[in-house]
Amino acid sequence: GVTSIGSYAFYGCSSLTSVTLPNSVTSIDGCAFYGCSALTSINIPNSVTSIGDHAFSDCTSLTEIRYGGTVAEWKKVSCNSSWKYNIPATKIICTDGEVAI
Repeated sequence: GVTSIGSYAFYGCSSLTSVTLPNSVTSIDGCAFYGCSALTSINIPNSVTSIGDHAFSDCTSLTEIRYGGTVAEWKKVSCNSSWKYNIPATKIICTDGEVAI
């Protein structure tokens, strides 16, 4: 199965509206979804341990981010603040609560 969403994999893909990543994915690389302006929601499995710089930057319609693990598991995901630059979403919805972003 797919273990990584590569750098620039969906860069600027303006027709992408919703994404559910498979449980085999462990990393979302830098700029993977950068500029996906129609993307409104993404489901990230708890197998993901790292999110690269600007992975979701300029996803200007991204309002819903769901994570398939707990709040404590999300807090262990390696990412810096640039992964979510210029998106409208304000929280990560986890299985046991929400985390402000």
